[in-house]
This record gives sequence, C-alpha cells and structure tokens, in this order.
Amino acid sequence: MMREQKPHLKFVFHDAFHFDASLWNDMFADDDHENVVMDTHAYFAWGGPHGDIGSYCDEYGRTMGMTEWIKYDVWVGEWSLATDVCALWLGGFNDANTDASRECQRVECPYSYLKETAVDFDRTAAKLGPYGSSGLNRDHSIIKNGTCAIDSAFYADDQVMRLGQCVISIFDQRVEGHFMWTVRNELEPRWNYIASYDKGWIKHNNSN
Repeated sequence: MMREQKPHLKFVFHDAFHFDASLWNDMFADDDHENVVMDTHAYFAWGGPHGDIGSYCDEYGRTMGMTEWIKYDVWVGEWSLATDVCALWLGGFNDANTDASRECQRVECPYSYLKETAVDFDRTAAKLGPYGSSGLNRDHSIIKNGTCAIDSAFYADDQVMRLGQCVISIFDQRVEGHFMWTVRNELEPRWNYIASYDKGWIKHNNSN
C-alpha cells in the first residue's frame, strides 16, 4: 500500500539489535527491496568498560563491515560519542537502565529559560525524587544537591576526538546515513552533534 501511494518514500525498519544479514535478508525478495533501509543503533557507551580507543575502532569497523552482506541500505539511526551511560535520565525520568562503568562527572543542573514564570526545583535536596524503577540503585540518574550527571572523564577530549574521527570514517565507508543523538541538548556535549562538531570531535569528508 505504501509503495502504491507514495513510491518515493523509504521504508525503514530497525534490526532489533540483531545486526545479521542471515536474519534479515529474506524479509524482502531480492527484486523487491527498493527504498528499504535497515536501521541499527551503535553506541560506545553501552559496551561496558573499554580500553584503548584504537582497539575499539578496529572492532567497530569489523562489525560495520557486515554491511557488505546486508542487501539493504543501512542507516545508523542512533549513535553518540558518550563513553559511558552517565547521561541524566538516560533510562527515563529520574531513571537509568544500565549501571555506569566508571564514576560520572556532575555539573550544575540547568536553569529554565523562562526566568519570569518558571518554578525552580529544590537545589538543596540531597536526592531529588520521584525515582524511576531503578533510580535509587543507579543513583547517577538522580539529581543531587542541584547537580546532574554527565559522561565520565575517563577519556580525555583528544581520545573522544579519535573516537569521533574513526566512527565517521567507518560510516563514510559502510553506511548510507547516520544520525547522532541529539542535535543539541543542555548538558552533554558528547551526545550533542553541534557541540561535537564545534569541538572538532567529528569531521566529515567534504567529498561525500
């Protein structure tokens, strides 16, 4: 029906975190997958404690090399330069869905831009609820004394830049599109496309 009504539109499906040609290549016939795109999400942050960035990039390159056997165009619909799962409310409101591998940094939580009408929260509270299902157990997701969690400082900016350059290089070679999460946010430059670009962590090949 979609192809009949809007043949120019792309049909995008997620790989359900199974990046495997043998699982998906038979979903559409070989002569009937025009404008079909497989979406995958690729995050450094959820990979657990990492060591050398170069070793990770080699592994990442091998994984993305599997696109050679996937018959659809591939998009990386979500990625970031975060090195851990520290971002505030990453698992939902006052919640985290994963334990952080390393100590998260904390910064002053942002203030509302609606200065005349906004009601601020209690910035003196040791822990500010209500809590999500795992918020108390993973308290990096909780606002504490007016501070919010951001990515750990384990990897310095030059290593984050190395990660960014390697990821973009792999994307340029292996996938047809990618979308960093997010374009812009209040706290996290490593989740922020504009901040990452401005810092030089990611650069694009001008020929593409």
